[in-house]
Amino acid sequence: MESSEIVGYVDPLISFPGDKPAVKVSCTRSTFTSKVFRLRAGSSHPNAPPISHQSIDAIPQQTHQGTPQFSRIGSLARIESSWSRPGLDAVQSISISLWCQPTLPSESKHEQFLFSSTDVEQSAGFECLLDEDGRLHLRVGGPSEIQEIRLSTTLIKNQWYHLQFTIEIDPGIVSFNGQSKPRDIGEQSAYFEEKHRLAHKAHLTSDSPFTIASNSCNHGPSPQPQTPCSFNGKIDGLKVETTSKGTIHTLLDFDFSLDIPTDRIRDTSNGLYGKLINSPSRAVTGHDWDASQSDWTRASYGYGALHFHDDDLDDAMWNTSFRLELPRDLRSGCYAVFVDDGKTIDWIPFFVKPDPKQCQVPPVALIIPTFTYAAYANEHLFDESRTVHFLAEGRDTDKYSKLMMKRPDLGISLYDSHNDGSGTCYSTVKRAILNMRPDYCMWLFDGPREFAADLWFVDFLEREVGARGYDVITDHQISECGAEFLKRYKVLLSCSHPEYLTFAMLDSYSAFLHDGGHFMYLGGNGYYWVTTHDPARPHRIEVRRAEAGCRTFGLPPGNWHHSLTGEPGGLWRSRGRPPNCLFGLGSCAMGVGKGTGYGITAEARSHPRVSRFFRGLQTEEVIGNFGLVQGAASGDEIDRLDYELGTPRNAVMVATTKLAGGHSDEYMLFNEETLFPMVNTTGTTSDKVRSDIVFFETPRGGAVFSVGSINWVGALAWNTFDNSVATITRNVLEDFLAHADANRLCSGPAAG
Repeated sequence: MESSEIVGYVDPLISFPGDKPAVKVSCTRSTFTSKVFRLRAGSSHPNAPPISHQSIDAIPQQTHQGTPQFSRIGSLARIESSWSRPGLDAVQSISISLWCQPTLPSESKHEQFLFSSTDVEQSAGFECLLDEDGRLHLRVGGPSEIQEIRLSTTLIKNQWYHLQFTIEIDPGIVSFNGQSKPRDIGEQSAYFEEKHRLAHKAHLTSDSPFTIASNSCNHGPSPQPQTPCSFNGKIDGLKVETTSKGTIHTLLDFDFSLDIPTDRIRDTSNGLYGKLINSPSRAVTGHDWDASQSDWTRASYGYGALHFHDDDLDDAMWNTSFRLELPRDLRSGCYAVFVDDGKTIDWIPFFVKPDPKQCQVPPVALIIPTFTYAAYANEHLFDESRTVHFLAEGRDTDKYSKLMMKRPDLGISLYDSHNDGSGTCYSTVKRAILNMRPDYCMWLFDGPREFAADLWFVDFLEREVGARGYDVITDHQISECGAEFLKRYKVLLSCSHPEYLTFAMLDSYSAFLHDGGHFMYLGGNGYYWVTTHDPARPHRIEVRRAEAGCRTFGLPPGNWHHSLTGEPGGLWRSRGRPPNCLFGLGSCAMGVGKGTGYGITAEARSHPRVSRFFRGLQTEEVIGNFGLVQGAASGDEIDRLDYELGTPRNAVMVATTKLAGGHSDEYMLFNEETLFPMVNTTGTTSDKVRSDIVFFETPRGGAVFSVGSINWVGALAWNTFDNSVATITRNVLEDFLAHADANRLCSGPAAG
């Protein structure tokens, strides 16, 4: 029986009306159909809004040919074949030297290449690799076949080595010299030296490119799963020299500390360049790092390494199955290509951003946290076989998690460690992201999270302000377009988990609020991690987990500065820009147990403006003691008011979970919240473990309303938006729109 698996992605993820994005589908059956929908609520639950995606009839249903597509994962550097011209066979010898630090020498279950120029069909070139036991092998071309020499040296995990391989054409001698660098003060260097005679004359000149950390020349998709061959570890200072008539010629001499923000490597001998594929980690410490400088932008040495991984992925590079022709009048929003092979389906999401030429700009914008979606893309924390994981006993693995485990070529997230145990720095949206699906149910909470949950905000706005009453904008767009783009709107709404943002985004939000904008922060754990994004490579984001923050791993010292910009990574709080300053709240705790509601404060009831937020709820004392995720409005990751961290002094605490019973001891403080002695850190023992709702006004007539919980949206959508949380959200939105209109009238025409 023919198997059935269908999955895909749209490239680019975010488009303008009128664009023609590519749809890239892997399908194991011979044909499949496609249809485009505008997404609204997509999660099934007895108390949730009904699934109500809208067909886009302007894009007709089509039938396409199906073919399986698998990506070749693993990072490498590639230098085109012209590097060795004129030919190498006329030289007396060739020598390749490098520093390397293997990080998974004997557990990768595949060969790991340090370098290669081999062309198997021509029986030419040379390459060096580690076998599955971590033992070095050297392969050299010959008259009719590749000759292999099994060296006696086995490399040890996390040890730095300087290796040199010399191939003498005549008399066909291969020499190897190596030296280990002590890992600690209790070790001393080890030295290796051996010589071997080739059975046949070496044939070195090949038409293949020279690759570092892999032997692969074909990086496109394959109809079958591909075994990785990338090296796990760091390589530094690779050099290739030849000897001819007693004269040494340098062919390649790479300094990886040059051009760190780019995807190229520079040869300092002949001005050649190589291309990095699948984003090996840059701005990482090398063999000569001595801790005298931890910022690569200021260092004169110590940052000449690249860290390669066999599970790196930057671009899946699937072939295009078909292209969408987006109508020029298509509304901004969340969309999906629904694909069906007759047995299996997939919803492939993409986003349409507002037409910059549109005459009528709606008053409201919903900010889709596309950087958060990228950070969590294909997160594997449910997989207990991995170094970094959650213990989730008794929880079922959903269909998307099962497919992630089946398809390692779809890559990992910024929450997963690499196969060698090192932390991830980059994530990409040029791949199928299985936990960004409208029906995704997060394994840890048995409910929607991120994208699937945020579609409830879309459904809410469709009901409250109508189809033409709001735009959908994205993190990517704000980071690239800045404050002037935001100032087109009267009211901005966040989604449930806007955790990742760039310096430019913080500046844009600050300018929006400074100029009298209104902001509704309707989530939790927001504006937390320093994120960098390069508009020239918009599919990629970078995050460096430094010494603080709620994180699943921490990068080692010396690796905390971003490669794209050079700025220090970690928390915005550690950079002096805590979210409290702009939004009144900052993330403080997390829990996986049942959530709780909020108790309304006496101050809120008596406040002349805030009291109007409770219109229709005059008798309510607790709100949100219900919800579609964790059973209540406050749960998952939560935020609180803290004046010492920058909450504006005029902020009103509207409600707090401490007045509704508080959280259980399944909720614990984030580590940046604790100092010695580290006691009283759980929900029932710490006043800091709480969600607060705050409101404050800004000097130019703007205002901020923040709720401090990822799960607010699950309560918002409860009973199809007929509940106290939805009522308050609706009342605040109406109040903000009314005040924004009044402010513009008072300010006169210049304000528009």
